[in-house]
Amino acid sequence: MAGHLAKECQSLPFLRLQSVAEERAQRQARRAETEKQFEARKAENENKCAEFESRKAAWEARQAARPRKETDKWDSDSAYTESTVPSSGFVDEVDTAEVESRASMDKKVRKLAKVLREICKLEECEQLEILQAAKVAR
Repeated sequence: MAGHLAKECQSLPFLRLQSVAEERAQRQARRAETEKQFEARKAENENKCAEFESRKAAWEARQAARPRKETDKWDSDSAYTESTVPSSGFVDEVDTAEVESRASMDKKVRKLAKVLREICKLEECEQLEILQAAKVAR
């Protein structure tokens, strides 16, 4: 029979070393100590947070009062100068074949072109079915 017998236990004594009330009092004392340590850590963390917030506010005030550097100026300046503004006589020549080829690469454009081709074919017919007439009416 493989089991745990009280007389063979090596980790706990057979008889109690303290009464149940004394053990309860010790547990409560340990619990009170850990709660006190927790409250101390909590207060310390709150102090650290308050200190951080005050340092952060001071830093933001210093940053707002600080004069802007020359590198910061480039961020707000316009990128256009006389040399970079396109001339008024500049005309962009558009290659219509290239525009059509780029437009035909789009799926929606191809789909709509197909629908328009079908509608043109249907308009040539004399008698249309109900669904075909609805398509032409679009």
